[in-house]
Amino acid sequence: MESSSRQCRGASQWLLVAALFVSVTACKQEPPAPPPAPPPPVAAVEPEDPPFPEQALPLPAEVAQVAAEPAKPPEPPFTGDLPALRKRGVLRVLVEGTDEDFLPRQGTPRSQDRALLERFAEKHGMSVEFLAMERFDQLIPSLREGRGDVIAADLTVTPERSKDLAFTRPLALVNEVVVGKRGAAGLPRKPEELAGRAVHVRASSTFAASLAALAKEKASGLTIEPVPESTDSEELAWKVSRGEVPLTVVDSHLLAAIETYNPDVEGLFPIAEKRALAWAVRPENPALRGALDAFLVERALTDHREQRFTGDLDAIRKRGVLRVLTRNSPVTYFLHRGDQAGFDYEMAKLAAAALKVRLEVVVPPSYEELLTWLKEGRGDVVAAALTVTPERQREVAFSRPYLFVDEVIVQRAGAPKLESLAALKGQAVHVRRSSSHFATLKDASTQHGFTVVEAPEDQDAETLIDQVARGEIPFTVTDSHILAAERVYRDDVEAGVTLPGQGPRAGTEGHHGIAFAVRPQNVKLRAFLDGFVQKTYRGTEYNLARRRYFEGHRSEAPATTEEAVLTGAISPYDVLVQSYSQRYGLDWRLMVAQMFQESRFDPRARSWVGAQGLFQVMPGTGKELGFRKLEDPEQGIHAGVKYMHQLIGRIAPEIPFKQRLRFALASYNAGLGHVLDARRLAQEQGWDPNRWFGNVEKAMLLLEKPQHYRRARHGYCRGSEPVKYVSEIQTRYGNYIAVVQH
Repeated sequence: MESSSRQCRGASQWLLVAALFVSVTACKQEPPAPPPAPPPPVAAVEPEDPPFPEQALPLPAEVAQVAAEPAKPPEPPFTGDLPALRKRGVLRVLVEGTDEDFLPRQGTPRSQDRALLERFAEKHGMSVEFLAMERFDQLIPSLREGRGDVIAADLTVTPERSKDLAFTRPLALVNEVVVGKRGAAGLPRKPEELAGRAVHVRASSTFAASLAALAKEKASGLTIEPVPESTDSEELAWKVSRGEVPLTVVDSHLLAAIETYNPDVEGLFPIAEKRALAWAVRPENPALRGALDAFLVERALTDHREQRFTGDLDAIRKRGVLRVLTRNSPVTYFLHRGDQAGFDYEMAKLAAAALKVRLEVVVPPSYEELLTWLKEGRGDVVAAALTVTPERQREVAFSRPYLFVDEVIVQRAGAPKLESLAALKGQAVHVRRSSSHFATLKDASTQHGFTVVEAPEDQDAETLIDQVARGEIPFTVTDSHILAAERVYRDDVEAGVTLPGQGPRAGTEGHHGIAFAVRPQNVKLRAFLDGFVQKTYRGTEYNLARRRYFEGHRSEAPATTEEAVLTGAISPYDVLVQSYSQRYGLDWRLMVAQMFQESRFDPRARSWVGAQGLFQVMPGTGKELGFRKLEDPEQGIHAGVKYMHQLIGRIAPEIPFKQRLRFALASYNAGLGHVLDARRLAQEQGWDPNRWFGNVEKAMLLLEKPQHYRRARHGYCRGSEPVKYVSEIQTRYGNYIAVVQH
């Protein structure tokens, strides 16, 4: 491999230097630019030049077996009980699918289980590793073989499974519910009406057994259609809502989570009731099972998920759960690379940690329902960029503000700068009536002679800001921190003028306070939050979160040095990238192009969400892959290339390899879940879900719009980021292959 690099230093060296010098100096000559807005143009047709590889490079025989099984942990099998696990220091939890199965909106079952097992492991002095199985039927064999210690995958307790597994106390009692497409004609409404119909489920599921019993007893001619074991219940429910599959079966607690974002799924009737769901361990690990049972009793889990609850601080501590109501948006709460993020989410997470309880996120269907759900007992506190206003104070009690902001007029960058509200005379400012800005703006409009135009209620602040950037509307108004968060990614809008403030002022930070909201009767909870804010405000963790979401630019990364370019190599790490790319059947030049995009060849680079190393791998992902020192060039490169290999393997194999590469790159940037949402959305829009350019690429951009991301499994995504990411890597890869032929 070193000789192939040296061969490139002859006649083609000057071409390579020139091509790379353009990339490097572009990063150095001016500050990194945020994604252009309007979002990057979408190609009408897939570019032919430069091409991505049409297929994976052949894997050496000695590594083909390893590369084909990325889900297995690198450690040898281990079957020790709790004392041995404590000594080992790691609890391995087998789960189904990926870590980003849902945006947790309403205590999604899988997110609850994973959070609980993290607390259990911490209590016993262990870290926890979640090992994702691509197929449901791999879970039990993997546990028996010593590839994991606990299964947490909504396993139903059955006599057959109890022969091979030891189940914990039940986590929940659920019904198995037949679901159909809402509004479809001729839907069955009772078990007998399943006679002669087809229901699609996994053969290994308890649903298949329940349906088989029903076919014998009440529904003669019922056909059980097996689906691939890699297809989960949510995917089947989505296919039902699309009319691709007539009927399936879903556990009732999972159905409740699905209904928060997919209104086209309808639960019809149960075919089994009060089925116990539990975690599972090996029968020969009684100490681990006993400790898990004790933990579950202590946390009193078996009944709280379905109950409304209005208890104060002492009751919350006893339950061990703080339920936070918020909204899925680019400021408050969202998924990035599979991890939960957002400024208000981080404030709530810090509060739950201070209270020493588990955080559970609840996302109501609309902004207007935040306070309603709080009063009904569906959550304990609201953390959703909620401005303190006199109207809201008549309904709820607010804590001390944890952020101070101004209300600012948003204008297009480059337009004549507004000097005062008087300059708005004769102009129109667009804002939602339900917005906290509406009353302030209405009062100012009377005095200064401008018009307030009511924007549709389904358009959030970010949508209105984007419309200003595009020139579709002249002005809008938003809180200063929301505009600051947008300007992290874009420079085509700016603050014009600040509206007069009416609330408390903290120094020069802003007139209006954003605070936690609680029920008025929860005086102890409010007092705790007051103390938490007083202690946390402007502390180290607070300032880090504030800088993460409201300052800087996401595209910032250290630039590489010209010395590496002048050697004739693409990067200082070509040999390492070549080695691991060959191992996993990938083109090393593509991996170098991605490495430059991620870190500018700086092994010490660290992203705003904590990704590390040359390939900017998240620490949790690195641990799952078997790497803990991502700043080490060899570990960082191995982790990045291996993760890309895994992502390609998680994309449907029937898709051409070139397209799978593009989907994998987009997944690396934004998270696999968002790309899968975009493929679904592309299909709904009549675009090709198996092609990136001009199809799924366009759908990624739609995931920035509320009418689309509110119905997506993984919620909001700043789709312009993966669109830009794939395009720039494709272009850079084309430059590399033009001068490095092998």
